[in-house]
Amino acid sequence: PLPTLTPTPTITPTPFTGLLLISEVLYDHAGTEPTGEWFEIYNASGAAINLTNFKIGDEETQGGGEGMYRFPDGTSLANGQVIVIANQATTFFAAYGFNPDFELNATDPNVPDMIKYTPWASGSVNLANTGDEVLLLDPGDHLVDAVSWGNSSWAFDPPVPGVSEGHSIERVPANVDTNTNADWVDQPVPDPGNVNLSR
Repeated sequence: PLPTLTPTPTITPTPFTGLLLISEVLYDHAGTEPTGEWFEIYNASGAAINLTNFKIGDEETQGGGEGMYRFPDGTSLANGQVIVIANQATTFFAAYGFNPDFELNATDPNVPDMIKYTPWASGSVNLANTGDEVLLLDPGDHLVDAVSWGNSSWAFDPPVPGVSEGHSIERVPANVDTNTNADWVDQPVPDPGNVNLSR
């Protein structure tokens, strides 16, 4: 008799369960926008995370016209470490005197570029000052973390209140996630690359 063919199971990635958090967002740069925008993620999971195929951006709906970018292959984030992703590294360097870890738009050959993730979004990241959101997705496109501010209640309602030009919104403490706007504060002096673990 002919052998019975067993259908090959479809592998569905298990959603990421570690504590990888968006820790700071500067959406209203005092200079040109969106070139001065940046965001930061923090690994509070207790172990290193391979960020290959993780994505970050401002498009909340698959197939939408905002932006979503993935990390280059081989990117890893140690426990307790942060990664800063700037819109443009040259603008970031001019403001802070050091380079971000990644940039969305190629301006400095020494800073690795994030890669547009077109299966999710077709456009670019341009954070709206009046209200927008930043999303972090795992390799299976499951939502890992998100923040929304101003008039966007997408991540939580009420959203994080809007802040003045040049300020950032910062998660304080950086390792706590209640999925509410209470996790976030108005940071008058943005501090990319550092996290605050005490309120």
